[in-house]
Amino acid sequence: MLNTPTSTTSLNRLLRGFRRGFTLVELLAVMAIIAILLSLASVGISRIGKGQGVTAGLAIGEGLLAQARILAMNQNAPARLIIHGDLNDADPIRRENYRRMMMVVYQTTDDEGRIEAEWKRAGSPTLLPPGVYYSPELSKADMRVGGALPEERHQLTSRGSDTRQCHFYEFNGQGVCTTPGAGFVVVNGARPSGAKQPLLGGKMDLGGFVVLKNGGTTMIRDITQLGAGGTR
Repeated sequence: MLNTPTSTTSLNRLLRGFRRGFTLVELLAVMAIIAILLSLASVGISRIGKGQGVTAGLAIGEGLLAQARILAMNQNAPARLIIHGDLNDADPIRRENYRRMMMVVYQTTDDEGRIEAEWKRAGSPTLLPPGVYYSPELSKADMRVGGALPEERHQLTSRGSDTRQCHFYEFNGQGVCTTPGAGFVVVNGARPSGAKQPLLGGKMDLGGFVVLKNGGTTMIRDITQLGAGGTR
């Protein structure tokens, strides 16, 4: 085929597009979506009949943990999945977000490789399905021996005043979970005004998984291992 100036220019543009590749943000977005879809598939099969809200909530948690681990390794600095834990039912927005709003935050390094103190937000917050709440009481720091997961205040929006107490799961710059064996448990129920925990009712609609050292997860198959979380 005879190359004309027009066809050669078009070909060169196409080749430059291929060489450019994907940006870090594009890769993270794709990998997070894949992780969430895989989680939905695996959780949906293993927890059939347990309630779609809990199933979706666990899948969201797994997807965000995967995103946090990828960010930590890319930045060679800590990254966290944070969960809003500041109770204030007088404020409708904070009531809506309490134990339901999740977000990935991360740190970066300076030119000399030192970790900078500021935590940056990766994208927008994600809410658990309606009526589904994260349970810090059941999400132990180590599901074998117990213990409370760490908490810290984090800025949730661009407004400096919007800083809330949050539970968190952290990965270091090598992608290793700093609390291996930690549990991630969600419950489905109605939460009365002022109550820290939702009312679970008789069917105990809850589920969870354990976060492994390498960032993988393993489902908690027997809900009796979680105790009688929440009130009745």
